[in-house]
Amino acid sequence: MKWRYVLLALVVAISATALISWRSGWNAHADHINALVADKKDKAEIAIQPVEKKAATATAEGKVIYKTITRDVVKYVQSPDRTRCDFDDESVRLRQRAINAANSISGFDAGTVQGK
Repeated sequence: MKWRYVLLALVVAISATALISWRSGWNAHADHINALVADKKDKAEIAIQPVEKKAATATAEGKVIYKTITRDVVKYVQSPDRTRCDFDDESVRLRQRAINAANSISGFDAGTVQGK
């Protein structure tokens, strides 16, 4: 009868040791994977910094150009002597200026806007 308790204690001890060992290995693997992911994330952030800086610069340039064009368009549309809906030289100039502004902003991969 005593040998059954010894055998049961031995099985419990081996099972507990195996469980602790497996759990330790699993945690080590999880830590390794988390370290790889963190390293990959850091590299990606470093790689994208120049692109973000270039995009921010291009956006700032675009805001200044389009603010000027919008001011001219509003001034042109609100002009009291513009009663007909034909395209005079001023409207063509504003359209071409907007197209040139869109094509001159560097930093974006979009294609150029086609003029007529």
